Amino acid sequence: MLSVGTAKPDKLILERIRHRLVDFLDPSGRLNAASFVRLAEQAIEDIYERNKIPIITCGTGFYLKAFLYGMYPVPEIKPGIRENLESISREERWELLQEVDPKTTASVSPADDYRVVRALEVFQSSGIRWSELKENKNDGFLTKGKLEVTGILIHRERSELYERINIRCKAMIDSGILEETKEVVEQYGEHAPALNSLGYNFALDYIKGKMSMESFLEEFSRSHRNYAKKQITWFKKEEVLQAMNWNAALEQIKKI
Repeated sequence: MLSVGTAKPDKLILERIRHRLVDFLDPSGRLNAASFVRLAEQAIEDIYERNKIPIITCGTGFYLKAFLYGMYPVPEIKPGIRENLESISREERWELLQEVDPKTTASVSPADDYRVVRALEVFQSSGIRWSELKENKNDGFLTKGKLEVTGILIHRERSELYERINIRCKAMIDSGILEETKEVVEQYGEHAPALNSLGYNFALDYIKGKMSMESFLEEFSRSHRNYAKKQITWFKKEEVLQAMNWNAALEQIKKI
């Protein structure tokens, strides 16, 4: 459903090249890194069995790192715990975390709602502190010896990159991201997890009359430029990735 805002490949490309983990989750669904890793591993095993070479494209550094190097074995979370934690104030959650796991509060910001809630829900479900959990890490796909990686980071000059982002954001608006957002709100409500994806919050604010079209385009474009900047910072630190321009990357893929 969220084809425009997620830049889903068009029908022609999907017919020519088989894609995995595209259009497999409805807007009310949630996907965490652990679930993504399991699904990605299953897809790659299937591709290998057909004697094909998988090409993994990724824009979220944390998910890529979890896939390649593994992640912490998080216990099953009991139903209702997250909802209860989200119903209390940020200050109350922080005080709770300070009581049960002061070691984690030394490395997490009180304003980092996601990590604070995550640490608390793990503790309340299992009695295991987040700081203790992070001492044990599962092997990733790369460290299991199942995958030989040729990693490519597409490099563009910052000015060119930002200009391309500005053009793309305008094109997404013209292609119907506002209509797409309205459709999700009508079917799943404005708190649907899918609307937490990059840019949909501004689309929702515009629909609700909280900003003008000019402000929407400005904030929408800025959020994508900021995200691109974070991506560059993250991926530059990833040793498995080699930075190169688009043409060089294409030639490298052809050789493989």
